[in-house]
This record gives sequence, structure tokens and C-alpha cells, in this order.
Amino acid sequence: MIVFGSRGSDLALTQTRAVATALRAATGEEFRVEVIETRGDRDLDRPLPTIGGKGLFTAELEAALLGGRIDAAVHSMKDLPVELREELVIGAVPARAAHEDVLVYDPAVEDQGGAFVPLRAGCRVGTSSHRRRAALALHRKDLEYADVRGNVPTRVAKVRRGEYGAVVLAAAGLDRLDLPLDGLKRLALPAQWCPPAPAQGALAVQCRANDARVRALLAQLHHPLSARCAGAEREVLAVLGGGCSMPLGALVTADECGFRMQLGLFARPDLHPGQSAALFQELRGSDPSSLARIAAAEWAALVGEPLLGVAVTLLRPEGSGSELADALAIAGAKVRTVHLTRIVSLPGVAVSSRRLRDRAIAFSSARAVERFFAIVAPADVARGPVFAAGAATAAAIRARGVACSCPSEGSGGAAMARHVLASALPPGGILYPCAEDRHPEFEAALKPARIAVDPLPLYRSEPIDAVQVPEAHGEWLLFTSPSAVRAYVAAPREGRSRHLALGDTTAAVMHQLLVRCDAVAARPTAASLISCLLESSHA
Repeated sequence: MIVFGSRGSDLALTQTRAVATALRAATGEEFRVEVIETRGDRDLDRPLPTIGGKGLFTAELEAALLGGRIDAAVHSMKDLPVELREELVIGAVPARAAHEDVLVYDPAVEDQGGAFVPLRAGCRVGTSSHRRRAALALHRKDLEYADVRGNVPTRVAKVRRGEYGAVVLAAAGLDRLDLPLDGLKRLALPAQWCPPAPAQGALAVQCRANDARVRALLAQLHHPLSARCAGAEREVLAVLGGGCSMPLGALVTADECGFRMQLGLFARPDLHPGQSAALFQELRGSDPSSLARIAAAEWAALVGEPLLGVAVTLLRPEGSGSELADALAIAGAKVRTVHLTRIVSLPGVAVSSRRLRDRAIAFSSARAVERFFAIVAPADVARGPVFAAGAATAAAIRARGVACSCPSEGSGGAAMARHVLASALPPGGILYPCAEDRHPEFEAALKPARIAVDPLPLYRSEPIDAVQVPEAHGEWLLFTSPSAVRAYVAAPREGRSRHLALGDTTAAVMHQLLVRCDAVAARPTAASLISCLLESSHA
């Protein structure tokens, strides 16, 4: 006989009995279930992130395993700490259930015109998860978000009683309980903008590492693909050093081409209420563990709110992407954006196949990439080398399915020119999609080598009139481009903030126009910017 330990909730007992029954069917082994109360079960008044920590729903079960009181414990894998005790192992991961989050709501609060979720403005939505709240608030700031505790039936009952218009739950819990919704509605939230908690929908059956008999029995229930996918999701969390309360969503799925990893990292809504921010990644490859390490490396600098207490104002063109602002907010900074310029596409620009023939293409900004591929098919540029001035520009190119290379050291036009000089070029030289008011450093750096550069102006920056630049002592003003510097010089300003340049090219224009430059982020990446802000703030 095997003694299983379980929390006392309906869902935990249902999951444990399902695993134990499946084991009996596979091996003939009889079982008994012993209920063990955890800290998370005892404290039902405070929000989970407030009382969170390692082992909130698992520590007492692990202690019972180590003490020999039970032989195995069934956990929701998303609740299991990523760092396991050496004396314990995961003996089996059964086939995974549904992974997604679902919205359970009262039809009385429905509004099919509501963007992303069909709820009317002001509807009270219950969730204690930073991740779920941040994902919803990213699109629906007009909803009221409130903490909710209790087991799955209790939360559903609170919607039925009108305490909440809706609650967010894991689909797997509803499905395993086969809980009747009695007239309430259920809507799955897509992983594209609300990726689930790492390993959501998967179960982990834990046992003692030295219990060979139990490990051999549990192996009959193990589902290798579910374990591999859920394990890679947890690996992202482990590499980032986060726990269950980190606002990270991760989902790995398998198809005929390999593995797909979808990730979302959100700013904690309790740090800066009303300021929503999120970053998303999607990776594909043959090894989900490798994808996990790549993804975690991309976001490692943002974790732990390293910029908490730092105020940053970004000077950006109107309508430009917010990824940099989102990264700073996730890192804990108080961020605002001021638009001093607008981007205007130049009319009548066309690119003939002859102009592309036997040429490399060099991009100095993601904006140029966007406008170039609006008039040129990616397949038409796949024949020659493609260069990018930095990581963000390279990411924009690769998102179009086009391979490219960028400098390993530094960024900007001069760094890209050095990279080009060290590369093999086709006889036709370089086509250079760019701004009409571009900085000349890329072309100037290649001129002594007599490399032919054919500029292709696609857009220009125009100042927005009468924009006041807010500045305050102790805050940072971030210049993201040369055009931002030129617009700043022409705008009403006080000059009280500390000034930070994103990249050497922007810093050069600041020096040229006599704008004070207190620090320079060497690369146009969030990691470089955060490192620069930390070093400069401490100095």
C-alpha cells in the first residue's frame, strides 16, 4: 500500500485520488490518502503574494514525506518550489491537463464590446495573482481588480453571489472538479497575451529519493513530454531566481517542428498602480531547455525590481514602440514618456529589384526596418548579407524571417560600420534604408574604405510644437535618438534632470548641440540601460 499526502481542498483531494486510482489501475497497488494542512490553507485572509514564499502549499507535505508519515505527495506543479530538496524527487509527472487561465463571469456583467474580455467597464474581477491582474490590466484598465481567496468552488460561489463580477481561475482545476457553473459563463484567456503560470495544468508526484519501490511504481504514470514542457517552463523561473509570485507566464508546447515557448513578464501592479507594462517572447527550437536559458538571459537584468525608486522620462517619437519603457517599468522604475517628434513616411518611395541586386543591406534602426519591409518582401532580401546597428534592430529584422548580424561590441552607425568592414561584401556595396535626417557617421566611417553606400531615405522626424519637457532634480531624462536631442533643444525646458543617452550616436549629437550628457548606455538594450542607471545613480 502507498500512503498519499494531500491538502484538504476539493481540488487537491480530487487530484490526489485521480493519481492514486490511476496508479492502482496500472500496478494493482492499493492506496490511502492522508490530509495534511499547509500554511497556505491556514491563512485565508491575506492575498497570496503577501504571504507568499517557498513552499506555501508544499512545505508541510514535504516534511511528512521526510518523516515517513506518507510515501508520496501530489502537488499542482506550479505551486512546487523550483529548488527541490536533495532528499526528495519528482517520481512522476502525469499527462498534463488544460494549461490556460479562464475567466468565469456572470452574464449580467457581459459586454461584447469590451476589448479582449467581454466585461463592462467597472466590473469587479477577483484574482490574487500579480500575473493575471497585470495581463488583464494591460488591455482593460477600466475594470476593478480585487484580491480573492478560497478554493475553486468558493471563488465560483462568490461570483454567483455577486461579490465579484468575474474571477480568473486555472482551467485545469475547473475541469478536474467537473464543477457545474450553473448559468455562469467561462472564457479561455489566450496565451498570446495571458500566458499561464509555469507548469500550470501539470501535476508533480513527489516521493523520497531513496525509496526505490515507490519510484518504480510512480514511473508507470510518468508522461515524458508533459514533464519536458512543464520542466522547461519552470527552468525559466529557476534561472530568473523567481518564485510562484513572480509575474511571469510561460508555456511550452510541442508540434511537428519541435517546441514553441511563449513567455510574458509583467510589471508588478502593486508597485506602480495604474502603470501597466509587459514584455513578451516567442521562441522555437528542438530543445525546450535551451529555449528556457535563452529567454531567461534576455530578462535577467529586469528581475528583482533593481530600479525601484528611480524615475525616468523617455523622449521618444510619437507612436513608437514602448518595449524599452515596459522593460524599465518591470525593473521597478517610475516611467513616463514624452513625445517631442512624430515620424512621417516619405511619399512615393519604391525599391526596384535592380537596386537590391548584388548588395548588402544595412539598417540603423527598427523604424527603418518597419518601413522598408512595408514596401519590400522579405524573400527579396534573403540573397545578400543584412546588417543591423544593434540588438533591437536585429530583433526587428529577424521577426520578418530574415537572417542578419550586428556588432558584438557597441551599437550605432560607427559600430555597424566596423562590423561591415570586417565582413565579406557583395560587389554592389550597401543599400542603406534610413531617415531623411540621419546621422552621417555610418557613411562617413565607410568612406575611407571606398565602400559604396546607397542611402534610401524612408521617413523623417518632425518636431511636435509646444511640448513642455517635465524635469525634476534626481530624475533621469533619457534621450533615445538624435532626433529626440534636436527636438529637446527646440522645446521649452528647465534642464534640472540628469541626462542619459541611449547609444554613442545619440551622445555625440548631445555633445554637438551642447546638451549636457551625464551618462551613456553603450547598447540600446534594457540590460545596458539598467546597468548604466544603477552605476550612475550610485555614483
